[in-house]
Amino acid sequence: MSDIEPRRKPSLFGIESPAWLCRLRVHVMETLPKVYGPRGMVMLGKSLMCFCFGISYLGVLGSRPQPSLELVTRIMPLQLWAVAWFLVAFMLAASAFKADQSRALGAVAGMLTLWSLCFLEYFFRVPVLPDGTTSTAFLSSALLASMALSSAGIARLLNHAPSRPEVMPKPRETPSD
Repeated sequence: MSDIEPRRKPSLFGIESPAWLCRLRVHVMETLPKVYGPRGMVMLGKSLMCFCFGISYLGVLGSRPQPSLELVTRIMPLQLWAVAWFLVAFMLAASAFKADQSRALGAVAGMLTLWSLCFLEYFFRVPVLPDGTTSTAFLSSALLASMALSSAGIARLLNHAPSRPEVMPKPRETPSD
């Protein structure tokens, strides 16, 4: 513990917290990992988004999948895709505390791109729905593609490409006349 007595904060009712509780709070706050600045906040936000995707596809246990997701359900059932979304969410949440988030952002960009292509494929396959209305799957595709592009852009902005100094050949010495 630190030699300096932690400052006590009054509670809602004006009663001061005991010193041992203040020391415990300071110790816990010092030992918890810190979110890696604004980068970490972006990662936590994207993690929440992926977690919501996972929950939405986990809830279809007994129902037929959406026709627009037929392309991904050929690969594996939506329940397994929900697990994949949860894994990506975990990767993003874990990378919020690290300096390099490129792998997690690459994973989320790949998943979003795949989902975007599914909706785009459905729009080209069924441009007009059976009830005569125009399919709006292209809007979902565009939204998912923009999220994928933002993930790739954030990965590039936050994690610059490694710079390798070029080895310049030693200049030839020319004989002086």
